[in-house]
Amino acid sequence: MPTTLLVGGVPRFGVSVRTIRSGKVLGLECVLKGRRNCQEVRKRRGLVANRLVEVTTRTQQERFLLRPSPEVNRIILGVIARAQKRTGMKICGLAVLSNHYHMLVVPESTKQLSDFMEYVNGLIARKVGTLHGWSGKFWHRPYSHIIVSDEPEAQIGRLRYLFSQGVKEGLVRDSADWPGVQSVGALSRGYAEMGGGVWRNQTGEYNAGRGGKDLNPEDFLSEETVILSPVPCLVDWPHRRRIELMVDLLRDISAVARRRRDETGKPPLGRKKILRQDPHSRPETSSNSPAPAFHAVSREHHEKLRELYREFVNAYREAAELLKYGVLDAVFPPGFFPPGLPYVPEARAGP
Repeated sequence: MPTTLLVGGVPRFGVSVRTIRSGKVLGLECVLKGRRNCQEVRKRRGLVANRLVEVTTRTQQERFLLRPSPEVNRIILGVIARAQKRTGMKICGLAVLSNHYHMLVVPESTKQLSDFMEYVNGLIARKVGTLHGWSGKFWHRPYSHIIVSDEPEAQIGRLRYLFSQGVKEGLVRDSADWPGVQSVGALSRGYAEMGGGVWRNQTGEYNAGRGGKDLNPEDFLSEETVILSPVPCLVDWPHRRRIELMVDLLRDISAVARRRRDETGKPPLGRKKILRQDPHSRPETSSNSPAPAFHAVSREHHEKLRELYREFVNAYREAAELLKYGVLDAVFPPGFFPPGLPYVPEARAGP
């Protein structure tokens, strides 16, 4: 595959999730129908079975609650590894910055993705929030997911984006310099595992304490490892060729960052300043851009994904309308969580 396709990122076609006046996100259903004045609608989850999916979650008010530290890194890796064991999720890469994280996964179903993300986000919020003395809402909103097309350019492009975390923001000079959890080091060396995670069995510790036993905190700690899988388009590649591709991506990222530094004259923030950041603080400015509906390189692939999503939403709406009018056996599209049953009117009982 020509390296020139990857320099400076991969072009994407198609609609984007737009931001309306209130700052809320306009749902894809409105965008696909061309309506600009509809209320906020969350993107329907589905169509993810056996596809490469990029998931992203941001902290509340973009606080630096995920700021790297040895303990935070161990907690995050331990939670992700534990969630992977429970659900069997295939993880192709991850990068955890101070106020958000990205992960590339290949779920077997929407249910598996939902269970995995519920466990990851719930446990990270509880454990890291307690560590930092943060008692309020931890995440800004539920995780977002974007389907990546089967095109090799699109999948490698998302891998490149994952590798560039920390560098493109001007935080560190090279990808490997980021002090937080990231899969760059393992993937660029051909490793299929990310060690260093620690899981604390708080339930077992609590039960042992109630029984009056002498507690040794280390007895309730276990080492955890995240297992990494290649992105689908690289599964059949020879091991050495995959490593060469990862190294080429890292070189390209470093070259682009070096040119940007030469143009702006602004050095990276650096590891020491990153590690000294207050977890309760937040950036002065935010440069978040609207997320695309899908990650695809060609217009043809994007239109196919768009049409699949339109059919999925239409099938959901038809079934939801039937359910609304009392048809309890309404058939919802595969991979969808049906809404609750409609309200049953009540009448006064007794005298």
